[in-house]
Amino acid sequence: MLGGILVKLAFVACLVSVLAFLENHRSGNSRALSLARAAFHASVVTILVFSALQLYYILTHQFQYTYIWSYSSRDLSTPLLISTFYAGQEGSFMLWTLFTALIGVFLLQDSSRKGYEPQVMSVYGTIQLALLLMMVVKDPFAYVWESWPGQVEVGFVPQDGRGLNPLLQNYWMVIHPQVLFSGFSAMGVPYAYAIAALMKRDYTNWIRPATPWIVYGATVLGCGIMMGGFWAYETLGWGGYWAWDPVENSSLVPWLFSVATIHTILSQRKSGAFVRTNIVLAILCFVTVLYSTFLTRSGVLGDTSVHSFVAPGMWVYWLLIAVITLFTGIGILMLVLRSKEMPRIPPKHSYFSREFALFLGSATLVSAAVFVTVGTSAPIITQILQGKTTAVDISYYVTTTLPLGIAIGILAGVGQLLWWNRTDSKGMLKILSPSVGIAAVSALGMMLFFDLNNFQVALFVFGAVFALIANLQVGWRIVKGNPKYAGGSVAHVGLAVMFLGFVGSSTYDERQTLSLTEGEPVQALGYTLTYTGNKPIDHEKFAFSVDVERDGKAYTIAPIMYYSKFNEGLMRNPDILNLITKDFYVAPLSLEQRGKEDGTPGKSMSFRKGETKSLGDLEVTFVGFDVPMAEKASMLEGGGARIGATLLIKEYGKKPVEIVPAKLISGDHVSDRPAAYESKYEFRIANMNADRAGSDAPAVEIAFADLSAPEAKEKDILVVEASIKPYINLVWSGVIILLVGFTVTIVRRAQEARALTSHASELL
Repeated sequence: MLGGILVKLAFVACLVSVLAFLENHRSGNSRALSLARAAFHASVVTILVFSALQLYYILTHQFQYTYIWSYSSRDLSTPLLISTFYAGQEGSFMLWTLFTALIGVFLLQDSSRKGYEPQVMSVYGTIQLALLLMMVVKDPFAYVWESWPGQVEVGFVPQDGRGLNPLLQNYWMVIHPQVLFSGFSAMGVPYAYAIAALMKRDYTNWIRPATPWIVYGATVLGCGIMMGGFWAYETLGWGGYWAWDPVENSSLVPWLFSVATIHTILSQRKSGAFVRTNIVLAILCFVTVLYSTFLTRSGVLGDTSVHSFVAPGMWVYWLLIAVITLFTGIGILMLVLRSKEMPRIPPKHSYFSREFALFLGSATLVSAAVFVTVGTSAPIITQILQGKTTAVDISYYVTTTLPLGIAIGILAGVGQLLWWNRTDSKGMLKILSPSVGIAAVSALGMMLFFDLNNFQVALFVFGAVFALIANLQVGWRIVKGNPKYAGGSVAHVGLAVMFLGFVGSSTYDERQTLSLTEGEPVQALGYTLTYTGNKPIDHEKFAFSVDVERDGKAYTIAPIMYYSKFNEGLMRNPDILNLITKDFYVAPLSLEQRGKEDGTPGKSMSFRKGETKSLGDLEVTFVGFDVPMAEKASMLEGGGARIGATLLIKEYGKKPVEIVPAKLISGDHVSDRPAAYESKYEFRIANMNADRAGSDAPAVEIAFADLSAPEAKEKDILVVEASIKPYINLVWSGVIILLVGFTVTIVRRAQEARALTSHASELL
């Protein structure tokens, strides 16, 4: 209850802040400005308090709250418990709100110094207001009895929670969402500055204070995207770092718009042109974040994305649409109102100038963003046009973005080599010749000596090598002069290295599906693989050890496979042998247990509740059915459920042990989760009658298998997909270099903006 009240208080304080900032913008009333600042800070403090309160509830296992019961459990480690803060819809909105509030504190001070405070903060505060409204509707502090009224007794506290999705139980997920949502929050700043520029009728100066924020947003969002890529590579077993999944694409599109904005802003700073273009792009940076949020959280992509959120309910669905409409409408309305006033400054540069290269680069990035958006929206488009949801094939993205990637590589080199305004054709040839020559030789060499048969990929290599050489050439000169100007060159070097990593890891990727009989070596891809057995590593996961040998060097890798009670399905985590020039990647597919092909033991016993029967030297007692209250609530909600049969096993000279074989029910699908007693017997439910209203007591038929029987000792077969990822470290290295370049640029642009503000203050 306290948390819900705090959310509403933060909403009210933020609303007061927005109205007061708007009043100050309208009238210049200084008292309104003081009220706006106080209300905004009050809102931020309240957000901090309810966020801390939620974290406290999570760490102290307060399962009476629906959100905490849904995503947390007692067996999670402290870092994973913290990550449940943002594992679900409500928590991720809270995290987004928290980062928006924290960035807002710095933005308020920065925009105040730059003379944009009432305009920027009224818009930015509206963004925070929309996020808080989402939390009012989708209350993260709702009790379980409020979520299932009449079905769960008021005051009931579940003993444990449902737990965290196993896919999210990874160290990258402990930090990746924070970085990603920090990027989403930062994307609100260029939007706020663009609208503020339209409110102030200041169409040129706004880009200087806004530039560091745009570069910051692009840096953080880009970092978050690649963290997600590494998580997918390491955890999901896709065999790669990028699968054009809608959730991945939804983060990529705002990033492409932000990088496009950076390039056209550079051009406007030099030529004064692209006034409208920059305002529109800055608006799109945030609007596409909202559209991405709608795609991944409304449930519209639930059938076409492996990790989008489920449908949040109609209220949130329509609220998401309303928020997109609001912020898009504000942008369009302000553009229309100011359209006639905005200066039209025609470009004066030649085609052989850095300005034109920047424009082409920006246009290429926008084109890529449009293609990705259309492909990601395909399920919605086909639903409207054909009445069914259909996702585009991955080949669509490759076909549309590969030519654009070639252009981006070439322009990343050309833009650095050309001068501002104009470069004469003779000078241009002299400048370009070394880079073009090396790039051409590299691409031709790849085709002749490395079996590169795809001409488009060869052009992509040409573009990447050209960008690399050109930026090393220019960057070295800059570093010798003033290193703080080297941000662009460093970022483009990182881009080129990353592109080359894309080619190496995808074009020369080799893969093979293998059946590894336990203890029998298998030759594949130049390696010798031997499956040596499996062992439990926690309460439900199993590691499958595979010895890998090549050229006298031996390694052991252990991919993981297990049945997940949470997901009610088989989960697979690959393991990776990281080498300098390549990764050896092993993804488990299945385990074939010999002698158990039909999956059902041949003998069984029937029990009534409390009945005891002998099994060899064991006494087995059916204690009763195990259906936790949480599972009942899940069934009532339409979700899956687990029904267990508690068996008490007694063996002479040992303490009695309880085991719980179970049936897992998901819709019309029913599967078994057997339970074993030591290495002697495996039990599963063959049949059951749990009807307490009937004339008979609850009864169950338990099937059992003797694990010490000869047929159970036959060798298991582990089926895996082994693959080699050449030069994949270039991808990660390129990303790091790219982010370093962005960081250098942030520092430089922030210093320039501060110097400009100081100069303006001195003139006043």
